Amino acid sequence: MTETEKNKILASIEEKLTGDTLKDMLFLQEQAAVYAEQEENAEIADAIVQLAMSRMPQENQDYLKKMLYIGERRLNAVYDEAVSLANQHLTAKSLTLTKQLYQHIRENFQETDTARFFSFRNLLESNLYYQLYNPTKNLLKTPFDFTRYLTLHGYNLTELRRTDEAIPVLQEAVRFNPVNPDPRFELAEVYKLTGNLKMLLETVRDTTTVCTSAYALARCYTNMGWYCTEIKDYDSAVAFYFESMIFEKHPAVPGELHHISVLTEQSITPPTRKEVLAAFEKYKIHNGPGEEVLHVVTSLAQQAAERQNWKEAVFYYYVIFDITKDPAAKAMLDRCQARLEEQASADTDSEKEN
Repeated sequence: MTETEKNKILASIEEKLTGDTLKDMLFLQEQAAVYAEQEENAEIADAIVQLAMSRMPQENQDYLKKMLYIGERRLNAVYDEAVSLANQHLTAKSLTLTKQLYQHIRENFQETDTARFFSFRNLLESNLYYQLYNPTKNLLKTPFDFTRYLTLHGYNLTELRRTDEAIPVLQEAVRFNPVNPDPRFELAEVYKLTGNLKMLLETVRDTTTVCTSAYALARCYTNMGWYCTEIKDYDSAVAFYFESMIFEKHPAVPGELHHISVLTEQSITPPTRKEVLAAFEKYKIHNGPGEEVLHVVTSLAQQAAERQNWKEAVFYYYVIFDITKDPAAKAMLDRCQARLEEQASADTDSEKEN
């Protein structure tokens, strides 16, 4: 991004300030969080924070720095370095940084009698949370995605086989966003490592209720395939593995099915639909997307289309099609995508005329 583009964005943000300190601080915090999640826009996020701080009394500046910084480094910069180290398999070094993040979050973003902090990534997640949990406390948005930060810390601990420490960290990650399946998947991996099959099954059951992607549903079913293999219920394991491939064809599944074939000394036969549904019923696993998920995402899709917010409508109808493979959802997705492209073309023509 060029300096001119950066200044244009900052000017646009500054134009939207109202002069009301509280409203402006909340607005700037939201904008900073949006840009902070995009590594290429980290400079803009920092500039927005500086803009916010310049409009505050010194006492408020000190408070904001305390909340958003570890020493002289913003939390997202610490996290980005931790990710880089983890990707280089330098887990112990990454753990040093994620531990700092974990301690900072626990010290500064605790639940109170009237409010809780949450790290919802989009409107779908916040609406789904309300639908599933009926919260009574005020929900406060965290400045960054703390669920992602804590999940990385839990992952690092698990990689170093410190599973007893990883479990409460991942549970805390779930608490910051109960409708994000990612920390639940990491918890499932911990329970696999520790052989805690009871908690693995419970975790998979809980995760299926919040899945908003085909990938997430498929991963739940492969976890059930693994669970059933461990308890030697091979027919159910085969059913779960085949069902997972309807949503996403993971390259590891054929190997797992071959492993079952070796264990049973029998060839693998694709299950009937009746056999698949029987396996789901046996373990009290809901087949397909949860009813609450479909209700929320369908309502949001329809509302977005009615407002002619085609970008949002495309997002929601994509989610619906991804988790249902419903041709009607695909037709609506294509229609909204066409409208979005028409809108973008019209905006481009308007800019040229001006």
